[in-house]
Amino acid sequence: MRSTLQAPRPRRRPRPARAAAGALALVLAGTAAPVLLAAPAHAAGPAAPVAYVANAGRGTVTAVDTATQQVRQIAVGADPARVAASADGRHVYVTDHAGGSVSVIGTDTGAVLGAIATGGASQAVAVSPDGARLYVGDWGGPGRISVIDTAAGTVTTTVPVGATVEDAAVSPDGASLYLTQAQGVTVVDTLTNTVAATLALPGSPRQVAFAPDGKHAYVTEYDAGVVAVIDTAARAVSGEIGVYAGADGVAVAPDGAHAYATSALGPTVTSVDTATGRTAAVVETPDQPGALALTPDGAQLWVANPVNDYLTVVDVATAAVTGHVHAGDHPVDVTVAAPAPPAPPAQADLAVALNAAAVPALLGGRIDYTLTVTNRSTTTTAAGTVSTAITPGGLTPTPVAPGCTAAPGKVTCTVTGLAPGATATRTFSLPVALLSLGTAYKATATRIAATPADPNPANDSASRGCTALTALIINCG
Repeated sequence: MRSTLQAPRPRRRPRPARAAAGALALVLAGTAAPVLLAAPAHAAGPAAPVAYVANAGRGTVTAVDTATQQVRQIAVGADPARVAASADGRHVYVTDHAGGSVSVIGTDTGAVLGAIATGGASQAVAVSPDGARLYVGDWGGPGRISVIDTAAGTVTTTVPVGATVEDAAVSPDGASLYLTQAQGVTVVDTLTNTVAATLALPGSPRQVAFAPDGKHAYVTEYDAGVVAVIDTAARAVSGEIGVYAGADGVAVAPDGAHAYATSALGPTVTSVDTATGRTAAVVETPDQPGALALTPDGAQLWVANPVNDYLTVVDVATAAVTGHVHAGDHPVDVTVAAPAPPAPPAQADLAVALNAAAVPALLGGRIDYTLTVTNRSTTTTAAGTVSTAITPGGLTPTPVAPGCTAAPGKVTCTVTGLAPGATATRTFSLPVALLSLGTAYKATATRIAATPADPNPANDSASRGCTALTALIINCG
C-alpha cells in the first residue's frame, strides 16, 4: 500500500550535523556482519572508468579514478546540480542551477570545453544514447525541457512539461525521455518532442533508470520508500518494490539482473533481483546516501553522500563497502564514465599528380615535368616524400627544383609543412637526344613516405609517357 505522505522536498536537503564515519554493517539474507571501511586501492593498470561528482557547495566536479581513487577537481558553474556522461565516455555534462547553463567537460583532458546557456534553472540532465542530444530539465517555474544539439552546442527546442523536473533518463533506444516530477513521471517522445504520457506516482518520485533492454524503468519514491517499476511498452506502473524510507538514487546493472536503490533515511543501499522483485542484499551506510552510479562492468557502486562529503564504494559481488573517497563539498550527484576510446591516429591523404610537357628544340630539346602533391586532409598538416622513376634509366634529370635531388633514372622530392587543402609543386626536366629515333620516355611518381600516415594508397602514384623521334619532334600523351 502506498504512503500518502507528500511533504514537499527542497532541492537540497538540510545538512545535519556530521556523523563519525565508523564501521559499516552489511545485512545479507537477514544476517548482520560488521564490515570496516577498507583503505583505497592503488593498483596500476589500463585506463579505468572515472566517477564524476557534482559538488553543490563548491562549484566543482570531482573526478575520481575508480581504480586508483586519485582525485582531481574541475571548476564548473557556481551551483552544480546534476551530472551525466555520454555513452562513449568522451564528454561529461554538468548542470548549473544558478547559472542556467550546462558545462561540457572533455574527459580526455579534464578541461571544461564550454558552457551551453539554457535560460532556466538547469537541474536534471540526460544524454541520448548516440550522444547527439542533451536534455536539460528546469527546476521551478512552469517546467520545461531544453533539447540541445551537442555538436552545435545550442538549444534547438524546448518542451513544456508543466512542473519542476527532478531527474531525467533517456530510454536505451533513444525514443523516450522519462522525467520525475513532484507527483509522477512524464514521458516525452523524443522524435516529436511532445509529452506522450503522464504516470501518477504520489510517493514523491526522485530518480529514474532504465533496464538495459528498455522494457522497464525504475523510479524511486522518497516518501513511500519504494521503487516503482514501469512497463515502458504499456506506459504504466506494473509493480513496486519496498526498500527503505527516503528512497533516492537508482541504478540498474548492465545485465539487467539487479536494480540498486539508496535510502537516505535507512541509511542503506538495497540490491533488488529484477526477475523476482525481491531484495537480494542490503548494505548499510552512514548518514544519508543519495545518488549512485555503477561502473560500466557492473562491479562497483559509487554512492554520493552529501552529508559527509564523500563517495562510498560498494563491491557488488560481495555486497560490501570497500572504502570511501572524499569528494568535495556537498556531492549531490554522481555518474561513472567509461574510459573514452583513444583518439584515432592522425592521418593525411597526400594525392600525387604528374604532368609532362614537351619543349622541342634543335639544341636542348627536353621534357618538363611538374609534380603536384595535395594534402586532402581538412585538419592535419602533412609532409611527404615522392620518388619519380624515369626510363631510360641512364638519364639524369636537370635542372631540378629546390627540395628535389636527382640521380640517374630517379628524382626524389620532399614536401614539408603542407597545410590542410594546400598544394605544393616541384619541377624537373629531362633532356631529349637530338636523334632519339622513337625513344619512349616514362616517368612514374610514387609517394614513398608520409607524416602522418596516408590512409589512401589509391592516389599515391601517377605516370606520364612521352615519345621522341628527334629533339624537334616530341609527343607527350
